[in-house]
Amino acid sequence: MSIQGIFYVAVHVSDLARSKRFYAEKLGWGLETNEPTVAGLRFGSGYLVLLADARPSESSVGPGGMHVAVKVDDIEAEHARLKKLGVAVSDLVSQPWGERNFTFKDPDGYEWSYGA
Repeated sequence: MSIQGIFYVAVHVSDLARSKRFYAEKLGWGLETNEPTVAGLRFGSGYLVLLADARPSESSVGPGGMHVAVKVDDIEAEHARLKKLGVAVSDLVSQPWGERNFTFKDPDGYEWSYGA
């Protein structure tokens, strides 16, 4: 067996339509699967699966349930683009290991990081 990398990331979301708009319209990811309770979006070589979460709120995954870092070509341009679209992005940070990145949260509070 050889591991090739992440196949996809799946997240439970409280409002599927809102999350599809965020990822497709604000982040610019390509909507490839669009069904009543699931959506799939391509971002570079990655794939995100959004699952409509019909569980009671007390059993919901909740904010902070995942963290995914996405590699981008031009970190400054992507930071400026998302900020202009109204996404609450953190400041750009130069990490001690050489990465330059910033974070933001999706509509359900899941944290994402873009880095270069």
